[in-house]
Amino acid sequence: METPRPLKIYFLPFFAQGHQIPLVQLARLVASRGQHVTIVTTPANAQLFDKTLDDDRATDHHIGVHIIKFPNTHVGLPEGVENLVSATTSATAGKIHMAAHLIQPQVEALLKESPPDVFIPDILFTWSKDLSKRLQIPRLVFNPISIFDVCMIQAIKTHPEAFLSDSGPYQIPGLPHSLTLPVKPSPGFAALTESLLEGEENSHGVIVNSFAELDAEYTQHYENLTGRKVWHVGPSSLMVEQAVKKPAIVNENRHECLTWLDSKEQDSVLYVCFGSLALLSDKQLYELAAGLDASGHSFIWVVHRKNKDEQEQEEEKWLPEGFEQKIGIEKRGMLIKGWAPQPLILNHPAVGGFLTHCGWNAVAEAISSGVPMVTMPGFSDQYYNEKLITEVHGFGVEVGAAEWSISPYDGKKEVVSGERIEKAVKKLMDKGEEGEKTRKKAKEMQEKAWRAVQEGGSSHNSLTALIDHLKPLLSRHDN
Repeated sequence: METPRPLKIYFLPFFAQGHQIPLVQLARLVASRGQHVTIVTTPANAQLFDKTLDDDRATDHHIGVHIIKFPNTHVGLPEGVENLVSATTSATAGKIHMAAHLIQPQVEALLKESPPDVFIPDILFTWSKDLSKRLQIPRLVFNPISIFDVCMIQAIKTHPEAFLSDSGPYQIPGLPHSLTLPVKPSPGFAALTESLLEGEENSHGVIVNSFAELDAEYTQHYENLTGRKVWHVGPSSLMVEQAVKKPAIVNENRHECLTWLDSKEQDSVLYVCFGSLALLSDKQLYELAAGLDASGHSFIWVVHRKNKDEQEQEEEKWLPEGFEQKIGIEKRGMLIKGWAPQPLILNHPAVGGFLTHCGWNAVAEAISSGVPMVTMPGFSDQYYNEKLITEVHGFGVEVGAAEWSISPYDGKKEVVSGERIEKAVKKLMDKGEEGEKTRKKAKEMQEKAWRAVQEGGSSHNSLTALIDHLKPLLSRHDN
């Protein structure tokens, strides 16, 4: 019998790090299973991940990159601004979203000229539904958030009556757990997420960067609701670690924060980071600093303030007076302005908690490291992720939000008070009964995540089943 040829699969990542990183990792995983993979993207986006493919190329994995033009002039963006990571305002982000719709003709030309067996675009490319149908190319949708979030979106859409009151908390009916939201979703967000749900229609299923044990009841709920299959192939960063063995890293340029952590006791430091997109208002940064200081616990705080002008930054108006000096003298805190080696920090034994905006990649990294979270969502799906962490699984302590925001760039008018932040940090870090229970649950979830990515684990098996599910599509093309 002839050996069937490998599947030819095109991946189309969205122009944002939180979407692009896990979809590129998925492409690498599929290539490591002997399939022929092409990532379709624009020049500046390709630069963001091209280096990470070197390991795969060294191991003869068939992974290529097909470059299409980014429509800069059409949307009025300067050359090279092609990813939300470069955006500092909602207007720029809006133009990048617009560009994601304008690339359709180029993608269509490629699919016609050299049709793949399967097309796997990010969920935000809602136009891919009609295009795949018209060209009769089987499509799977990649959803970088959890299936739990999708169930929340569906429940909110189905039960508008839950939000009749002017003040929360709002009880969300029709889900496997009794869940509440502290603030109302903004109308713009509801409209956007509903269009995403429609984008999943007519697909062979949805691939998520999560693992079955994290989404258990919600996967069943979603499959019963939609009749579509969910494929869990995450946490994708752990999966890649297993599939693509990396050469040992030489420790020449060890970040100073890791040396600082070496001097701290186990589980004694809180890591604080709100991702690369969320920009907190000066008022909110001030409250955050006050809350961290009042908690009495050690912390490493990564601050991004890329929309502020340099002069104001020098004056540090957003910090309580003498804050930096005080935490320096007490050796209790460290401020990092700019990039920090997040996975290395989270895996350091001294780190005992992660104050996070609940972006899905950050949540996956925290779970993989077994670090419990203090949750303070910034925008969009992060409000839902907080509920999965705190109300469904209990491996985090909720700070919550004062206001719902659809954009990471506009500082909120309502701020979360320093007292509220202090209270949540103490609840986790004070070594009390509740904090220890949360820590134990984080370790249990870490074990489940690691088991999921090993041979025979749920995500490992799900990837195998996904490829097996797609193999019959070959005969459709080859006959």
